[in-house]
Amino acid sequence: MILTQSFRAKQPKSLLDECNLDSGRIYTKTMAVHWRIFRKHGIWLSQFDAMKLNDYLFPETTLHAHSRDAAQEGFYKASKTIKALKKQSNPDARYPWKRKFFRTTIWKSTGIRVKNGIALLARARGLEPIKVALPVEFVDVSILEMRLVYSHKAKRYDWHVAVDDKLKAPAVPGTNVIAVDLGEIHPAAICSKQEAVVLCARELRSTVQGRSKKLAKLATLQSRCKRGSRRYKKLQRAKNRVKGATDRKVKDISHKVSRAVVDFSIEQKAATIVIGDIRDLADGIDIGKKSNQKISQWAHGKLRQYITYKAAMVGIGIALQDEHYTSQTCPCCGNRRKPKGRTYRCTKCGWVGSRDGQVGAPNILSAYLYGELARVQVDSIKYRHPFLTGKRSHPDTVQVA
Repeated sequence: MILTQSFRAKQPKSLLDECNLDSGRIYTKTMAVHWRIFRKHGIWLSQFDAMKLNDYLFPETTLHAHSRDAAQEGFYKASKTIKALKKQSNPDARYPWKRKFFRTTIWKSTGIRVKNGIALLARARGLEPIKVALPVEFVDVSILEMRLVYSHKAKRYDWHVAVDDKLKAPAVPGTNVIAVDLGEIHPAAICSKQEAVVLCARELRSTVQGRSKKLAKLATLQSRCKRGSRRYKKLQRAKNRVKGATDRKVKDISHKVSRAVVDFSIEQKAATIVIGDIRDLADGIDIGKKSNQKISQWAHGKLRQYITYKAAMVGIGIALQDEHYTSQTCPCCGNRRKPKGRTYRCTKCGWVGSRDGQVGAPNILSAYLYGELARVQVDSIKYRHPFLTGKRSHPDTVQVA
C-alpha cells in the first residue's frame, strides 16, 4: 500500500532554497523554449525532444539528473491536463505560461539511498547528497519519492515522502454497512442498524470562524496601508501566520474525526461506509452572506478524503449516496418537514430524535440499502468527542430514546 507522510525539514534553509530555486529555473527554461519555438516556427515540441534540447542548451544544474527531469516534466504534465480540459470545453483552461522562481523539488527513487535510517538525496555530480533523518516507521519500507515542499503559510520547508509498505489490504472486517452524515456543526454522524454516534468537534467550527475574524481585522488594517510598504508586508506575514496555524489545527481535528469514523466501522464489523454526497450543496444557490460563508468554509471534501484512505488501509470500501431530504424525512412515518435546530420533531406522528444521528445518517443508510427513506430507525445514540483540549473522564455521552 502506498502512503505519504510529511515532516519538517531541518536542513539549512539556504541549501533547500537552492534546490527549489534550481527547480523553478529549469521549469521556466523548459516553458520559455517551448513557447518560443511554437511562436516562431509553429512546432509543438514533444516532451522527449524538449527535455533533450534543454539538457543541451542549459546543462548547468545542482540537481540530480532525474530531479531535473521531474522539473521539466512538470510543464508537459500541466499541458496534458489543460488539453483534456479544453476538449471538455472548459472556458477557464489555459496552458501554463507563468514563470516560476521557486518550484517543489522532486527526488525519484533512483536518486534516493537509505543507510542506517538516513535518506541520502543525490545532487549533481561532485556535490554532497542531502541527508534526511527518516521517521522510525520508514525503516522497513520502500521509498518511492521525496518532495521538498515550502509552506508559504507556515514559512518553512517540509519533506513529503511517498512509501510502499509492501503490505496487502487486510481482509474486510465484516459484512455490515454503516452510514456517515457529514455536518457543518457536528463534523460527522455515523450509524449502523443498531446504534448511532454523533462526533462532536465544535472546536473545528470555532477555529475556522476565529480565523475569518482575525483575517478580516488584519485585512482592514492592511487596506489602510500603501501596497508594498513595510507595514503592508508585515500585516501580510501576520495573515500568513494565522492561516498556517489554523490550517494545521483544522487538519489535526479532521484527522481525529476521520479516525473515529473508521474505528466505529471496525467495531461494527462493516464492509462498506456510505457517505452522504454533498458535493453539489452550494451549486447555484444564495442563502445569505453568513450562511454562504459557513458553507464555503466547510471542508467536507477533505474529511471525506481522510475517511476514504483510512478505510482503505483496513479493507473497508467507500460508497457515496445522494442525501437529498435525508435530514427532513421522519424515520418513523416518512413525513417530510424542514427542522430547526439539532432536534427533529415530527408534526405527524410525534416522533422526536437527533437530527444528525437518528434522522440524517439512518436515512442515508436506508436509501443505500433499500432505495428509499425511512426504512432504518435507530433508538440508541451516543455523543462522542474525538478531539478534546482538556481532560474528560467519560468520552461518550449516551442518550437512549
